[in-house]
Amino acid sequence: MEREMDDELRFHLESRSAELVRQGLSPAEAQRRTRVEFGGVDGTKEACREARGAGWLESLTRDLSFGLRMLRKNPGFSFVAVITLALGIGATTAVFCLVNAVLLRALPYQNPQQLVFLWEPNPHVPGVPLEAWGPFNADFYDWKQRNHSFSSLALFTNDRMNLAVNDRAVRVMASRITGDFFHLLGVAPEFGRTVEADDDQPGKAQSAVISHALWQSQFGSDRGVLGREMQLNARTYRIIGVMPAGFSFPHGTESLETIGKRTDVWVPWAMTAQEKAARDDDPGNAIGRLRPGVSLAQAQAEMSAITAQLDPLHPPALRGSEAAVRPFDVSITGTSRRALLIFMAAVILVLLIACTNVASLVLAQASGRTLEMTVRTALGASRMRLIRQVLAESACLAGIGGLIGVLTAYLAVRLLTRLHPGNIPRIEEVSVDSRVLLFAVGVSLTTGILFGLFPALSASQCNLNEVLKSSGKRTVKGSTGLLHRGLMIAEVALTVVLLAGSGLLIRSFVKLQSVDKGFSPSSTVTMNIQLDGRYSTPERRNQFYRSLVDRTKAIRGVEAAGAVNYLPLGGGESISLLTVEGYPFDKTVFFEERSVSPGYFAAMGMPLIEGRSFTEHETSAGPRIAIVSRSFAKRYFPAESAIGKHFSNYDETTGATSGSSWTIVGVVADVRQMNLDTTPPMQIYTPLWAGGVNSLSIVARTNVSADQLGADMRAIVRDLDRNVAVADVHTMNQLVSAAMAERRFQTALLTSFGGFALFLSLVGLYAMLAYSVRQRTAEIGVRMALGAQRSSVMRMVLREGLSLALAGLSLGMACAWILTRSMSSLLFEVKPLDATTFSAVPALFCAVTLAACYLPARRATRVDPMVALRYE
Repeated sequence: MEREMDDELRFHLESRSAELVRQGLSPAEAQRRTRVEFGGVDGTKEACREARGAGWLESLTRDLSFGLRMLRKNPGFSFVAVITLALGIGATTAVFCLVNAVLLRALPYQNPQQLVFLWEPNPHVPGVPLEAWGPFNADFYDWKQRNHSFSSLALFTNDRMNLAVNDRAVRVMASRITGDFFHLLGVAPEFGRTVEADDDQPGKAQSAVISHALWQSQFGSDRGVLGREMQLNARTYRIIGVMPAGFSFPHGTESLETIGKRTDVWVPWAMTAQEKAARDDDPGNAIGRLRPGVSLAQAQAEMSAITAQLDPLHPPALRGSEAAVRPFDVSITGTSRRALLIFMAAVILVLLIACTNVASLVLAQASGRTLEMTVRTALGASRMRLIRQVLAESACLAGIGGLIGVLTAYLAVRLLTRLHPGNIPRIEEVSVDSRVLLFAVGVSLTTGILFGLFPALSASQCNLNEVLKSSGKRTVKGSTGLLHRGLMIAEVALTVVLLAGSGLLIRSFVKLQSVDKGFSPSSTVTMNIQLDGRYSTPERRNQFYRSLVDRTKAIRGVEAAGAVNYLPLGGGESISLLTVEGYPFDKTVFFEERSVSPGYFAAMGMPLIEGRSFTEHETSAGPRIAIVSRSFAKRYFPAESAIGKHFSNYDETTGATSGSSWTIVGVVADVRQMNLDTTPPMQIYTPLWAGGVNSLSIVARTNVSADQLGADMRAIVRDLDRNVAVADVHTMNQLVSAAMAERRFQTALLTSFGGFALFLSLVGLYAMLAYSVRQRTAEIGVRMALGAQRSSVMRMVLREGLSLALAGLSLGMACAWILTRSMSSLLFEVKPLDATTFSAVPALFCAVTLAACYLPARRATRVDPMVALRYE
């Protein structure tokens, strides 16, 4: 093709020259005029090649090779640009790894798009999360019989059980399941079999399926474990199967009891006929599999109709329930979905800031290559050819930055999985897989185009005559400066948006740290104990717990010890409805109820505001006494003492008060029991020995280390009963830290993004002004030669930098005012338009701007007028 093209061009040139000779011109003059008329031969060849689509791979190879040589020629520029891109691409890829694992990757179940959760909430009872509304037992079995939308339905619940193995007891998360559970999920065991419908019958032999992790940790990966017996809560179960690695459902956020937990044992529920007929008991969670072709809306409509038909069968106080059908993946991801999407948007802003910064650097470098581009144009290069050359150089930068970014993302993912708050579902599945690599490649290509396109367009625009006359020392139209300033304003605006978001989270986290918890977490160690069916009477349970508390008090270094059925921030909850003396019953007002032993308030550091605490002699045989929270006393007895006043329990089944009334003997501070970021409801405390609970937490205030006290308490429990396990040994400081972990993780992540963006803006402003000072060296020399003072030159440079910063700041604050409204769910006691944050961000950025502008401004004042006048 090249030979044919040379022959054809030679033929045209010779023909035209011969024609001019026939017209009377000399051969030399004819050849000269032919070349003038024809133009550049090389340019014509290039146009022919592009028209025929030939040589594109060779051309691309040459462009990339030239781009790499240009990067080696400017190592400082290349290093800064590559590191900037690597951090931006790496951060984006790392967050995408989380989004991919949690939101995008298909669940490891058969046809997961057909799986749903089913709830039975009562809209007349406000403030209760959807996850708390499991279906009533009888309603669930009626759903199974009457529906046409589901191929199968299953119930599951969550229990903590004492597993006795190898002469020691450990606590495991267990789940009671109905017979369709594993079949519905479509998960097969690694070996053995799963629980089936025949196992889910009262009177059947106790069988159990264990997780792969439990099989490894407690049974040494012995494949002969099938048929082996184990003790769960002192009852014998036969192992029938081992699930594959990674399967631990239920876990995560689909149930209030399983947040941050992983199930290790599954046992048949085996409900009795009486339990199946109960319409006032809802201990389980329901899942279902839609039939092929049935939509979520169709299933919702059918279940709502069935539930409405069943509603009159409930006790009057429990009527009004509705059916709620939710996609399985949405329930699994829980509240993490919104936070992850916000983080993804934030890290994309970081990537855009990085692209803007690199585009500014490339633009500054391209402005110094005006003469080169002019010569290329004079030799016949088209504008598209010049754009392709600059884009190829940008692609080299983006490719190298992408490779380093993937390595950075791999390290960042390992760090994120270690620092995550524990309630991000499927976090253990985070990995750099093929989808993530494809995303990284796409991001690298996109960034290469984003930061290379504007410089390429600018470099390709040149006036050949004017540039050649000016020797290529300056741009002609000044469009580069305008584009450079526009990019800088956009970078500042994006940075301000990120700073506003991170500032709001920092304010929220500071407020959360300083919130009144109602107890003193320092020097307090806790552990959880759960008794099994051998302790069948309240007397036996109380005897065990009394012995445990008394022996804990006798440990050296223990100042106070007590017990509670639900530990603050420990995950458990008990809600009651009450009627208070002198007030009508209000079913929309709930009360948190706790049973505590004498000494509990002292061990927790909870101040007694009024009255007295419980004594050891107050049991079920004595009068019914209670201690209430300060908010309880203020609401119902604002102008008088609450001591001696009465309230009663309200029975939802009968719709009336039940039992004798409780007499208030004390008032304590309000305690944030479930979490730190919601105002606690009113609380009541009753004597622990009056009820004889199955599970409780021991609390000890001590001046010795938690590890030492934990070992002593384990020894006491082992001495009392070797089949009872000690679990969840923590300090209250650890529980407080865990309660703040999610917000701490969110704040740290978004703050790191904001800090990185602020650093890039600092570098960008500095580079922008340094470049401007270099371009205006001659102008500054003339000004100083004409008498301009150094202070006026410094003000001129500072004014230029501050004008860009203020323009970007105004745009960024307007965008932040709109975008931060989407963060309201992540904030605590801080409004999305918080005045303090929206005042601090401009102040911080102005300070950073002054710091970034000072050095270039100072350098401008040191310009020697004589040297500057000879600059060009």
